[in-house]
Amino acid sequence: MNKRICSLIVTMMLMFILSTSVFAVEATPSSDDTVSTYASNYFSGSTGTMNSLSGKESTVFDISSGSIVDNAKVSSVTLNVNVSSGSEAFYLNVKHPDGSVVQHNITGTGSKSVTLTQFNDKNPKGTWKVSITSTGTVSTATARMTVNYTY
Repeated sequence: MNKRICSLIVTMMLMFILSTSVFAVEATPSSDDTVSTYASNYFSGSTGTMNSLSGKESTVFDISSGSIVDNAKVSSVTLNVNVSSGSEAFYLNVKHPDGSVVQHNITGTGSKSVTLTQFNDKNPKGTWKVSITSTGTVSTATARMTVNYTY
């Protein structure tokens, strides 16, 4: 009887070992499989009051990325703009650290949300610049910019 129990235990152990190794082989990725991993982060900053008179650019406000990895890429840029009552239409100017500028026309007063896709896939590292330029007599606004990026 002891031989039968030992034989049964050994058989069960072998079955367990063989089934475990089969699963391990199935879980191993082939050389054709690729694995991509991305992390994401963001930085943000606010402007002070931007006043523009008769088409002249307002004070330019700097928004710094701080220290970020070199291989980062912009995934989105959003600005929440608060336009003062009585303001006329203006251009919201956003300058990337590489010198490229995007202008977005803002009309009306109150809170506005602007998403810029022109900077997507660029490196976000450095100092960004934000200002406004009135298209009428006088425009006043503040803004908070958020730059999302992956790496």
